[in-house]
Amino acid sequence: MSINYFEALVKDRTDSAETLEKPSMRGVKSSVVDKYSEQAHFVYELLQNADDTGATYARFKLYHDRLVFIHNGTRRFSVSNPETEDSDRENGCLGDVNAILSIGNSTKTDQNTIGKFGVGFKAVFQYTSTPYIYDPNIRFKIERFFVPVLIESDHSERAADETLFEFPFNHEMNDADIAFEAISERLSSLVNPILFLSHLKEISFEFDDTKGEYRKNIVKSYDFENTKAELITLSQTFDEKSEKRKLWLFSRFDESSGQYSVGFYLDEEDKLTPVDECAYCFFPTKENTGLHFIIHAPFLLTDSREGIKQGDTHNTKMIDILAGLAADSLVYLRDIGIDSNQRLIDDNILKIVPTSSSKHLVWNGFTRSSQQSQFEPFYEKMLDAFKMNGLYLLLIHILHPKTLIGHTISRFHLYLIMMLLNH
Repeated sequence: MSINYFEALVKDRTDSAETLEKPSMRGVKSSVVDKYSEQAHFVYELLQNADDTGATYARFKLYHDRLVFIHNGTRRFSVSNPETEDSDRENGCLGDVNAILSIGNSTKTDQNTIGKFGVGFKAVFQYTSTPYIYDPNIRFKIERFFVPVLIESDHSERAADETLFEFPFNHEMNDADIAFEAISERLSSLVNPILFLSHLKEISFEFDDTKGEYRKNIVKSYDFENTKAELITLSQTFDEKSEKRKLWLFSRFDESSGQYSVGFYLDEEDKLTPVDECAYCFFPTKENTGLHFIIHAPFLLTDSREGIKQGDTHNTKMIDILAGLAADSLVYLRDIGIDSNQRLIDDNILKIVPTSSSKHLVWNGFTRSSQQSQFEPFYEKMLDAFKMNGLYLLLIHILHPKTLIGHTISRFHLYLIMMLLNH
């Protein structure tokens, strides 16, 4: 670490703090800190940051007066020249300390990465006034929202190859009891926190006499040309009670190397089962898709990270290629079922795929206009997949020796036949 850059950063961020503390800027800080409608959403942000550093595990230790977050990421904190932050950000070499002491000046350089220390980290200031950061390269705390102060001693709970964050509950408005309640509830109810992360495989947490854990395990995988198919087990342990969910996840990379995926859940008998979940952008948003399987892509989100920006060219493209992947996944599921001597495509598929268009007419004064969901391409492309492969899907399940089921025509088969005749 360059001590000269750090000293220059202290001076620069002190100026920023003085500006933010002016009466005319009073609302800026609260708009950044309170951007999420859900309490303790910053837990997701911390996990994002850990995954960006290559961490394979992360753990939370919640006390009644503070939160400790630890991970084993290999990327270390760096400091860059505060006078060249604009060009450093564009060139991907902005220091992590610089980024964490900024608003919207993260080390993220494109929309296909989660980004390290963007605005999302600022949500920790809902519960603390002085975050502490202990890294193998540097130890410092943050005061006045922006100003770094070096710390001499290390943290007793940090191993040599770990990075540790400590957040004392010393917020002027939200007291320690409020913080403990909100964070303990969040840690106990994370939704698929590592399903779409690249490196993290295990998350653990503990508070009082409670311990919990989230794990991801890839059981089996196939390669279909440019598509990776993975059978994934997601497990959640809480107070010695364990829950497991399995799904087939199909993933591809777009032209900017961003991974996008569709996933189909399995029930206890390993049959496809419908789910109602919002769209994912690494973590769940609040964007209802109307689909009964899950989708993930590096969408451009609204500032609160709760919704997908509608009308954006990038997002329109993401939905289009996701729909194509979902359609192709029907054939992949068929082939996986044949290979494993297990019928995956059956009547249940009608509960999962969209079987009707979202297009509808609405009255607007004296005129009528057509409205449709931004997820309409899923219906169109999956319908095309049935039209192109429907007869083969029907015959392969009746005639293939591994999946011989007799000649009984099911609702699914009748649906395919009628669709082929009508379209």
